[in-house]
Amino acid sequence: MTTMSKLMKTVGKFKLWTILGVLVIAAGILIGAVFGFHADPTLSNVKTINVKLEAYDNEARTEAVRNICESELDKAGLKDTYTFKGEVSGLGNEVVYVFSENTDASKLETAQTAIQNSLDAAAEADGNVLKGAFFYVSLHEEKVETVLASGYLWRGALAAAVILVIEFVYIAVRYKLNMGATAAATSLLSVLLTLAIVALARIPVTASVIYVAAFAMLYSAFLCMLSFNRMRENFKTDEYKGMPADQAIASSVPAKVILLFAVVSAAALVLVGAVAVASVRWFALAALTALASGTYASLLFMPAMYLPLKKISDKKEAERARYDYKKGASKKEGKETAKTDAPSDAKAAD
Repeated sequence: MTTMSKLMKTVGKFKLWTILGVLVIAAGILIGAVFGFHADPTLSNVKTINVKLEAYDNEARTEAVRNICESELDKAGLKDTYTFKGEVSGLGNEVVYVFSENTDASKLETAQTAIQNSLDAAAEADGNVLKGAFFYVSLHEEKVETVLASGYLWRGALAAAVILVIEFVYIAVRYKLNMGATAAATSLLSVLLTLAIVALARIPVTASVIYVAAFAMLYSAFLCMLSFNRMRENFKTDEYKGMPADQAIASSVPAKVILLFAVVSAAALVLVGAVAVASVRWFALAALTALASGTYASLLFMPAMYLPLKKISDKKEAERARYDYKKGASKKEGKETAKTDAPSDAKAAD
């Protein structure tokens, strides 16, 4: 069975592909609402003591700050319970001590106060290397669940909406209005399916999930343009003008090219995931879901959605052509009648 004959069976099933997509998206929304996204297991809930130094820094000051901080942490009973992750270099720097989420909060508060007092005293002592410096010591609790902050998600959603509008306008102007609407709907479906599958499969995510969604949107938009470009060229020919709409669309979708592009992209993502660190590996896995969603949306949903829109467009064009033909014919008949009647009138006058 040829590729075109296989596509012929899928083009007319718009309701089926839409229902399948909606069911997956609904399930993803339900799981996401109940359990949220699965956080990267390389991360963990932590508590931190942040020490900000607002003064020009050098190696001697770095050493002095760390000595004071770690001395007070030892006195508070927090020896060997922290990980140093701060960097001190240049002007306006920060030192960060990271503790597990189970660390005693009262001990951390005691250490915070003691570090602040010791650093302030050192900054006021004549001859001290920290003389004149200003310090701000703060205590924080960071939860992995907040890795996708609401503000970040809203900005991502706004950016996606802007891209969808640009995609619709560009394709509508370059090709046709109904193609622009189809492309925008296809890209939106691809993004929603990607996020739903990530939530359902419990794929670990970080803030990079926004880039995965962007990849899904742009990937499906690219595939749609491949199909629409071929449709535009084919529909101009006499052969395609006489074809049924479903056959014309099915034979214009470059299915082999789309599948080959998907396989090559998947191989590249698998290779990246195999050699990368854990966080990049999870990104590659999420991008694979975007690849699958974009291929589904562009190869099955897009042609099926475009079919009824093309039928409506073809019907209007046919009605317009018949109207213009009748109007032109009536004008022609009127002119011929006038020419035929003119000699008769002349003879009557004679």
